[in-house]
Formats: sequence, C-alpha cells, structure tokens
Amino acid sequence: MSVYAIDKICYRALHDLAFREAVKRDPAAAIADLPLTGEERQALLAGDVAWLYERGVHPFLMGHLTRFGLFGLTVMTYSERIRAARDPR
Repeated sequence: MSVYAIDKICYRALHDLAFREAVKRDPAAAIADLPLTGEERQALLAGDVAWLYERGVHPFLMGHLTRFGLFGLTVMTYSERIRAARDPR
C-alpha cells in the first residue's frame, strides 16, 4: 500500500493549484504517473475513502478532497463513506 503516495495526493490537492486543476479536468490522467497500485488507483478514482482509510490513508488529508469536489467526493459522500469504514456493524 502506498499510503504515503495517497496522503501526498491529498496534500497536493490542497496546496498545488495546477495539480488540483489537472485532477478536476481528468483525474485518471492526473494520477497516471504516480506510484500507486491498481487497487489504490481504482479506489481513489471511485472516491472510495472507506477502502483507503482501512488501509491507512489519513482521514484528515482525504477530507481535503471534498473541499474541491475531487474524485466525486463531497462533504456528504465523504462523511457517509468514512463512517461506514469506522462503524463495521
């Protein structure tokens, strides 16, 4: 798991305007050259924060993605998905 790579993507989305705009335009192309496994890439592109959280990605950093609607995430969808990961009923 490239936890650091995912955390870095979340950090860059907040601090790097050019990267953020690239993710908005074409998320798959924006992360194509980054060191991610196929599963990580798929989860990120699907906005599957529960899967990423369960594998160690920092929830605070992933929350930055909602600020700009990246990877289909809104505050509501993020909240629902992260709660599902934290409450495994």
